[in-house]
Amino acid sequence: MRFVDSRSVLQIMSMMSGYFFVTSFSRPLAYSTSRSTTLTHTFSSAAKSSFVSSRRRSSCAVPHLLHTNRHHTVARRGVPLQFFSTLLGDESNKEKDQSEQQEQQPLLLDPKAPLRPLLSDNSHENHLSRYTLPPTSIGEDDYRPTLKKGQRVVAFGDVHGDISALRSFLITAELLDPESSNDEPMWAGGDAICVQTGDVLDRGDDELACFRLLATLARQAKKAGGALLLLYGNHESLNAAGLFQYANPGGNTEFDKTIGARIDYNYGSNRWRLQFAGNEPSRWASFEPGGLLAENMLGNMLVACVVGRTVFVHAGLTSSHLRDGNSVDEETGKKKYGGISQLNEEAREWILKAHHGDNNNWGEYNTVEEVIATAQNRARVASKTMPDCLGGGIGASSPVWMRDYSQPNDKEPKNPKANAMIAEALKESGPDVQRMVMGHTPQRNINAALQGKAWRIDVGASKGVLGGTPEVLEIIHMGGENDEDIVNILTVDGERISGKERSVPDDIIMDFFDMKR
Repeated sequence: MRFVDSRSVLQIMSMMSGYFFVTSFSRPLAYSTSRSTTLTHTFSSAAKSSFVSSRRRSSCAVPHLLHTNRHHTVARRGVPLQFFSTLLGDESNKEKDQSEQQEQQPLLLDPKAPLRPLLSDNSHENHLSRYTLPPTSIGEDDYRPTLKKGQRVVAFGDVHGDISALRSFLITAELLDPESSNDEPMWAGGDAICVQTGDVLDRGDDELACFRLLATLARQAKKAGGALLLLYGNHESLNAAGLFQYANPGGNTEFDKTIGARIDYNYGSNRWRLQFAGNEPSRWASFEPGGLLAENMLGNMLVACVVGRTVFVHAGLTSSHLRDGNSVDEETGKKKYGGISQLNEEAREWILKAHHGDNNNWGEYNTVEEVIATAQNRARVASKTMPDCLGGGIGASSPVWMRDYSQPNDKEPKNPKANAMIAEALKESGPDVQRMVMGHTPQRNINAALQGKAWRIDVGASKGVLGGTPEVLEIIHMGGENDEDIVNILTVDGERISGKERSVPDDIIMDFFDMKR
């Protein structure tokens, strides 16, 4: 077996680093007309010739891309012992190093196996436990129409990797003890139920820190009789498909230092990165179906949920998403979505399975083209198998992409059918569901449209979006006269503004929303 040599590996990573994949979805993901809809990579002829010449110089081009921080070796076919010796020290220390290797137990990983054990089972530290969400029971945790009278339900929108904005949301919502730290947060919400409506990822530098904070509070909330539920946004969908064009360089660095470096250290090698062809391997390995965070976190996130008299979703729901289970429209041939629990079950089944098949953790490739083709297939298979409830793209009508109820910002929706659409969707969501809460489209502040049926709560709080002022939606279940719900907006200044004051007028504000978001 010949392997791609070290020079070729470095060429691949340097050329591919920061180069995002755009892949053909079964529901095309058209991010912009300037971007290709097929996964393609162009390598210079000089790079290819360099690869060929380097192959000719060695009968077995063993890669010298191996971290040996802990002097661990990995039992792998075709790698001579002297290769490890040259990595571990000079010739004078060879015998000593070989003796140490025999005494130590190497961290072994099947070359085709998932990487997850390197951050949990076989590691000195179960790092993945920090992202663990409480188990979500489909049909129960995503459908909670019955609440205690006076129970608080709160929600906030897109976070986009801004830990300061997230902390502000949580303190404003009276969920986080302001004296506690991000690393050791303390739930202060009692039996309150909080829904974060998606898009924790992209545009910021602290995405993993945000997820750790939310996951820790979610575990504490459940013990206190409350809940913190996380929904999928379109940016979680994009990352799961290996599409990282909205990721910040600082965010990619966070993934590499927090996830990638730990795998390198525990595995004793960073050749596992090669199978991702330089397309942010630490990020991709974390969020792909069957990936590092699939079982602990992503599998317990939801597409939509009903809490009390409110349905929550990232972008919106229509009756076609919810009625009649899975079926095909006879006229258009398009798939119809199932109910809320069916949407959540489809998303869970997809994210828990490694659709690309086996890994290539030892990086056994013969050519640069083989490396690229493998990564292309990895992305292509993920996109083709992605359920409709997570797929789409700009202009699509899926629950994580549609904008029929939220765009233009701070005005009534421009779609003349929006009022009838949301009324039908609310009816399909549950017998007493009165409002839909969504993020996705940045607003100047939290507001209600369509006679109070559509609450838009994305205030663009992340510095990577608008740097808007965080606000939180609060619903007191059956807290008003005649057991009506009380709807408030909570501000960072400690105000409780009646929701009745936030109905959008018909004649204000330029549309600052960028359709490429």
